[in-house]
Amino acid sequence: MNEQQKLPSRTLWAVALRSLVLQASWSFGRMQNLGFLFAVLPALRRIYHGQELQDVCKRNLAYFNSNPVLAFPIIGASLRLEEKKSCGEDLVMEVEEFKSALAGPCAAMGDSFFWATLRPLAAIIGVWLAFAGYWWAVPVFLVLYNVPSIVLRFYGFRLGYQRDYKIVDNLQRWRLSDLAYRLRFILVVVLGGFSAWVAFSGIENLHQSTMWGWVTVPGVVIAGSFVRRGLSSLVMLIGLVVLLWIGLHLCTSLRF
Repeated sequence: MNEQQKLPSRTLWAVALRSLVLQASWSFGRMQNLGFLFAVLPALRRIYHGQELQDVCKRNLAYFNSNPVLAFPIIGASLRLEEKKSCGEDLVMEVEEFKSALAGPCAAMGDSFFWATLRPLAAIIGVWLAFAGYWWAVPVFLVLYNVPSIVLRFYGFRLGYQRDYKIVDNLQRWRLSDLAYRLRFILVVVLGGFSAWVAFSGIENLHQSTMWGWVTVPGVVIAGSFVRRGLSSLVMLIGLVVLLWIGLHLCTSLRF
């Protein structure tokens, strides 16, 4: 491949779309390596040929495991490094070393932000809307969670391909870990508001004094302490909904 030549947009789009199914095929020994190779294969076929292509494919079957959203910048940067290597450029870090170095930190940041924070926050908002009787609760949940993750996937892929090693600077500037920490406080507030709303609504339906709604306050405080200790917010949300449902039905059956 000519030194000035870059992968065409059609090939880059093919790689980005294939990366959406990064986790469709897992290996217990090497985790996401099959999905990684499947994603980058259209680009590798344009960069390498013959025996060299086979060798590169084997090299890309090495262990790889990261967050599926933040894997996109790694995939984009890896393609750019493969291009440079095929042109004979000396790399500061080999492609496999680069992938291995970024996979762990990206997994930690991505899991903390998307799975441990954004998904529970979107879920509690969706559940709140569903309890309020709005039919569009599920679409709201899907939009709140999927739009940021999809945008960041494709933006990160393009940025990774443009900046190769320098994508590390962008990942640091995104400060996803700090953002996740702040969003967890919002999550606790929303969770507390939802608990109070469900409690007062149920008490009004049972024609009881709304003062009984204050019994939810200790539960919210306990839930907040659990969040700070690392308990899954999604597990807490499910448990809270189940307990409220059981409590309201018991009150109804006992005519309390």
